[in-house]
Amino acid sequence: MAAFRIGLAVHALASFAYWIAQPRGFEVASRSFLEHQVVAPVLFAVSVGGLLNRRAAWISVGLVGGFWILSSAIIAVLGSTLPSRLFWPGLAGSIGLVVLAYRRIRPDPSGLLTGGTVVGIALAALFWFATWAPPATTRPLGGEMPSDTKFPPVSSFESAGIRVTIEGESVIVESGGRRVFLRPGFDYSSVSDRGLWTIFEFRSSFPPAWTSRSAWNGGLTLWGENEDFVASGHVRLQDRTVHLRCRTRVKKEIASHLSSVMQLDFAGEATVEGIPWRLDHSHERSEFVAFRNGRLEFLRASSQEKGPFETLGSWEIRDPQLTIDGWKIKVVGWAEQGSHEASPSAGWGVSQAALERAGGTYFWSLASTSIGRGWHTVRTAPGVYVLEAVLTPP
Repeated sequence: MAAFRIGLAVHALASFAYWIAQPRGFEVASRSFLEHQVVAPVLFAVSVGGLLNRRAAWISVGLVGGFWILSSAIIAVLGSTLPSRLFWPGLAGSIGLVVLAYRRIRPDPSGLLTGGTVVGIALAALFWFATWAPPATTRPLGGEMPSDTKFPPVSSFESAGIRVTIEGESVIVESGGRRVFLRPGFDYSSVSDRGLWTIFEFRSSFPPAWTSRSAWNGGLTLWGENEDFVASGHVRLQDRTVHLRCRTRVKKEIASHLSSVMQLDFAGEATVEGIPWRLDHSHERSEFVAFRNGRLEFLRASSQEKGPFETLGSWEIRDPQLTIDGWKIKVVGWAEQGSHEASPSAGWGVSQAALERAGGTYFWSLASTSIGRGWHTVRTAPGVYVLEAVLTPP
């Protein structure tokens, strides 16, 4: 029995550390509250209870064993990464723990161990139900995708002192000696096809290169496709303002941890709707834009990108305008199509859709979990999304 008690003590410490590290601020009736604030403390309490009472110890051993039998099986069978492979020994060890406990429990009744094992398996099922990627809440506008054009290929045009050039996945805008790099493709760098944590199942889906570039209607049309997305774009100039309108068809529902649908590379002093954007993900506290409580908010994290969050600015729901070194930038359609539902990793009501910054790179996402803690995934619904980046040089 001493070996089992040592195991329960180690499990108590590990479950307590996991519980303390979890994000807070979730609605009591939500799946995220069940995952972060129910299952973890229950595992801790069960482990401690087994240390304090001999008869309860068998229940605790059965519950911990049952929990890790099902959890290890889910991760090992459905996972594809090296960390997931480590759970095959975990599965064998969990089964061995329960089998050994049945051999050692006599003369105590085995019903205590059996009941604990059943409860542990049920608790694991609840945990993974709560942890799995929730249903998609992004809102594609829909419509038809234009067909690939067959006009003579070109890669740049210039008007009113503004030059637009296409290189790979980027649209480069030059004016007054400054260059702005826009990447309007759907960049899903951390994907789990089943909706598992990406530490256990992982692949990347990078934006398709613009394989077709054609002059059309005073601008350029673009086309690209990969296994997940079909993208069509049109770049034009109007009144010294660059309009980059992209339609992207998501072929199938896709669950991701890290993703963006528009990226902007441009260094300089930045503001969000006139409020200075001073901190980013390279600082001890980061600032970002997301939806919360039915409003658009500019938020500052309490530690890195983790909550609770301080509100720096709050507006009616809209597409926020950035001003960077005198340039005005807005992505039209992001607020309408991004998910306003609470992120399972952030807490405190922060949405899955977010506008984030790392140095001089800005990321617009429709559904992501880069804010908060963990490798959770959220889903992007299939359909056609329409986004238009609008850039006005000073």
